Amino acid sequence: MRKDPITVDQIAGRMIELVQQRNSLSRDDLEYVVETIAKLKDERLKSCIAELIGWGDDERAEVETFVAIAIEVMKRTNVSKLRECARIVELRYLSHDLPK
Repeated sequence: MRKDPITVDQIAGRMIELVQQRNSLSRDDLEYVVETIAKLKDERLKSCIAELIGWGDDERAEVETFVAIAIEVMKRTNVSKLRECARIVELRYLSHDLPK
């Protein structure tokens, strides 16, 4: 049974959803959390909270820009090139699991 092809618009929507789902606190709230956590002595808790906070504004802007460019490139190419690129990425990912 063949899956329905995924469109560039569906990919764009999913990327926006993924990028915006982390770090949903306002900048003021994030600064408050960081300042409050810095006062704690528990280094493990500080580390865990820093990981949960995720990306800052600059990092998120970089990811959003990169995704926007990638989506525009995808819109201007053909399906066979997209498949070829997806296979290359998959092979690179799978090759990282191979023993060296």
